[in-house]
Amino acid sequence: MLDSPALRDGEPEVLSGADRLDARVRWVHVGEVREIAGLLQGGELVLSTGLAMRGPAADSVAYLDDLVGSRAAGLVVELGEEFPAVPSEVVAAARGAGFPLVALHRRVRFVEVTEQVHRSIVAEQLEQVEHARQVHETFTQLSLESAESATIVTTAAALCGSSVVLEDLSRHVVAFEARGRPAASLLADWERRSRSAPVLDNAGITGPEGWMTAPAGLPGDRWGRLVVPDPYADQARLSMVLERAAQALELGRMVERERFGLALQAHSGMLADLSSGQILDEPSARARATALGLTPSSAYVAVVAVHRAAGAHRGPDPHRSRELVEHLSAALRGARLTGLVGTLTGRQVGLLLAVPKGRTDEQALDALADRLAGLPTAEQVVVGAGPVSPGIVTAGAGFRQAAHVADVAAAMPTPGDRRWFRASHVRLRGLLALLHDDPRVQGFVEAELGPLLEHEARTGAGLLDLLRQYVAAGGNKTRLAQATHRSRPALYKKLERLERILGVDLDEPMSLMSLGVAVTAYDQVRPDLGG
Repeated sequence: MLDSPALRDGEPEVLSGADRLDARVRWVHVGEVREIAGLLQGGELVLSTGLAMRGPAADSVAYLDDLVGSRAAGLVVELGEEFPAVPSEVVAAARGAGFPLVALHRRVRFVEVTEQVHRSIVAEQLEQVEHARQVHETFTQLSLESAESATIVTTAAALCGSSVVLEDLSRHVVAFEARGRPAASLLADWERRSRSAPVLDNAGITGPEGWMTAPAGLPGDRWGRLVVPDPYADQARLSMVLERAAQALELGRMVERERFGLALQAHSGMLADLSSGQILDEPSARARATALGLTPSSAYVAVVAVHRAAGAHRGPDPHRSRELVEHLSAALRGARLTGLVGTLTGRQVGLLLAVPKGRTDEQALDALADRLAGLPTAEQVVVGAGPVSPGIVTAGAGFRQAAHVADVAAAMPTPGDRRWFRASHVRLRGLLALLHDDPRVQGFVEAELGPLLEHEARTGAGLLDLLRQYVAAGGNKTRLAQATHRSRPALYKKLERLERILGVDLDEPMSLMSLGVAVTAYDQVRPDLGG
């Protein structure tokens, strides 16, 4: 204001508070009454001809003290013949309070001062309103467009005119836009610098570097924060931009979760209809699948994914299923494949996979399984696949087989590098797993192994393990001796004892096959014994 033409013509002299000339002026008030303090709200610059100080020095000092107590921005006094100087006691009191006190040595028109200042204040307020409108409209549009986090951060940096960084709760940079400095300088030693800047509940300045930050996420569910490491601009504006950017980020996350939930319901509904045989018309199935986003193909495969732990954990777990859906969807995108992903049961996730042109179904499954294995998941995921088919309906009928294969494979020993299975990979074990609750299978196992199991319960001699090894060796005693590191005489003696207990001839092929099936069926329900 002192640089404005109206006041500059008055030859202003700063009598006190020279270090407070950067104080913001909210309004300009012309007043000559001594009781003016009761009319102020704070931030006003008072213009006076000194009439209120034309009395005892004590009253003049009290007048100044009232202005200081009312948080006025300062006092400008016009000197003249009737009031040639500000009382020294008032100047001393102003200096003691650090209060801006200015004397004008030439007469000015106060109305011009108030007009200029008020015009500037109103213009600034209008500009702030316009800026707020622009910020609101910009981030609203980004929210409607479901903009990615990086786009929102880049937009925030443009509105701030400064670098902006989005970090997660681990202080890792999720997205950033460097402005006015190299990215290497902006992000150098970021985690250490970030941890030295305490997290605030609202937008504000924090840390030794004076970062402007704003939390991202709803109260009680924060997931990160936005940071302006170089807050050159008006802090109020920066705060507004960061808050609106944080809202856009959170709205985007909420919309994405809602969209994912709706898509999951739609996909799950179609997969369930295909699996149960409720969709029989191929043109209708193709139209429905295409409407859900499945790329048309000449070949389709039904796929079911389960956690390996599902063999022991048979109950539904919605959280684990949702996590598996997300992992399978991410693997699908990473492998550049298209498919419909949804839940089949509380623990099984289904995928109708469209085999891309120029690739075989096995190549597509390999790519999917490789991507799935590379995702950060605490438990290994097992994938079962049905037969490849040129039609969606016939491919969907393979969900039952794929689910059976996945469950069996999840209960099998770790299969080395294999990450997906078909019925040909589980074979007899798969059949027995399917029938393990059948009383006829249980009766068969008891008929074949009952005497041996009773003997093992009494003695723990390890003959069941020996039978298991004998079956694995295909009845070849030489190979069995090498595998068990036993001498042949000792091995033959144990095998003879085993034959007596079972009442069979181990060299007879049909006996070996029956015992092999019985041991496999027994191990299927006792994975702690046979894997």
